[in-house]
Amino acid sequence: MKPIAVISILSIFFAIFLIGIIHPPAGSEKNFSKLDIPNGISFNEITERVYLSGLVKSKLSFKIFSLLSGRAHRFQAGSYSFDNPPSVNELTKILISGPKEISVTIFPGMTLKEIDDLLSELKIIGPNELVNYNNKLISSNFDNLKIQYPHLSKAKSLEGFLLPDTYFFYENSGAQIAVEKMLDNFGGQVLPFLKGGGNILDTLIIASLLEKEIPDSKERQVAAGIIKKRLKVGMPLQIDATVIYAKCSGRFLNCPALQKDDYKFDSFYNTYFYAGLPPTPISNPSKNATIAAQEPRDSQYWYYLSDPKTKKTIFSKDLDEHNINRAKYLLLK
Repeated sequence: MKPIAVISILSIFFAIFLIGIIHPPAGSEKNFSKLDIPNGISFNEITERVYLSGLVKSKLSFKIFSLLSGRAHRFQAGSYSFDNPPSVNELTKILISGPKEISVTIFPGMTLKEIDDLLSELKIIGPNELVNYNNKLISSNFDNLKIQYPHLSKAKSLEGFLLPDTYFFYENSGAQIAVEKMLDNFGGQVLPFLKGGGNILDTLIIASLLEKEIPDSKERQVAAGIIKKRLKVGMPLQIDATVIYAKCSGRFLNCPALQKDDYKFDSFYNTYFYAGLPPTPISNPSKNATIAAQEPRDSQYWYYLSDPKTKKTIFSKDLDEHNINRAKYLLLK
């Protein structure tokens, strides 16, 4: 065979090889969703996982390009997601960069279900994964977490223990990793402020009520004092936020305004219907709200409402004064 012919044939094969590297593989995009690379596995094992995931058509092309480009032994462990199939060149660049960290802010007062919605939207967890994980913990009486987090010994839900803050996660981190990061933060930021011997769960429940009802930290302490007084004498708390939590199954966002009949909704969370605290927190409170719940302020007040215009809390000494304030600020008789 003439040298020119050999060169031509080699050029054709090289061109085909380059096409396989530069262009993504053909096939259904459902194969290009997720790639997991555990710590400590070999380059050959990574190649096998890449191939089985459907990200490349040829293990050989992936191997050769990875070796020739000097990227073969620089791939980072982690979970990767692909909305569209990358080329081999793009894929190897992604694998040496490592999974992308996602910044997510959990705002004070968000509920467990709202956090689930946010994390799943960002692909940190799957849809309803946090809710399902919470349900499993409840059914097992939190046995898997009590040793690591003793403050969960009386918990009936993760609600209230997921400290609002800004966190960094990778795609597909999963509910367990997300929860443990939030619980670690709770342990470092909030737990030291909870006085020894007190009922942590009750404090968090009260803090969650304050978080949803009272914006100002000083007013929160006064409201906490009202809640404590009412609990002591067996007087219903009559807190609207508990009715919303019951009515909309643990979501405040986009929940319709309360109607008269909603206050008769038969739920242990409805503090108009049942005296005492609700079974669990109704939100995940901030450190500020938790400290206010821990340090209630004595006052002459027994009632309060929020001015819808100023968001200021209006306190009342008795029911007559409260009804006057309802007519004045809420236009209710």
